Amino acid sequence: MNVSDIMSKTVHTVSPEETLAELRNIFAEVHYHHLLVEQDDVLVGIVSDRDVLAHLSPFAGTEQERACDRNLLELTVRDIMSDSIITIDPDTLIDCASILLLENHISCLPVVDESNRIVGILSWKDILQYHVYGIDNTLDS
Repeated sequence: MNVSDIMSKTVHTVSPEETLAELRNIFAEVHYHHLLVEQDDVLVGIVSDRDVLAHLSPFAGTEQERACDRNLLELTVRDIMSDSIITIDPDTLIDCASILLLENHISCLPVVDESNRIVGILSWKDILQYHVYGIDNTLDS
């Protein structure tokens, strides 16, 4: 079975110019942990909620907040995203994708076509659901 049978086809993307403040707000509203970064309809990076947390000041929004804490919120996605991305195509076998996740210590794989355009995202949860429940995500397209 291929990843196209279980991947999430609905993908939330952001642009490299969006700010850390915007990312913080997005992650506060969604249930997933990764956003794909897209520019000119092409995948250019990935950013996680952990990337956002690593760049936020613990003083932001508190009485101890300083100008430097507020300035961090102006960092852009380009400043914090990972641009060394491991991708797969929709025809990749689920077992091969599983190995990529495990061997590279990552939790999701962007699924792209031959032009590096985003067609989905595969997470470790998608694979686990498939193996445990036999669930595919083809209904979310």
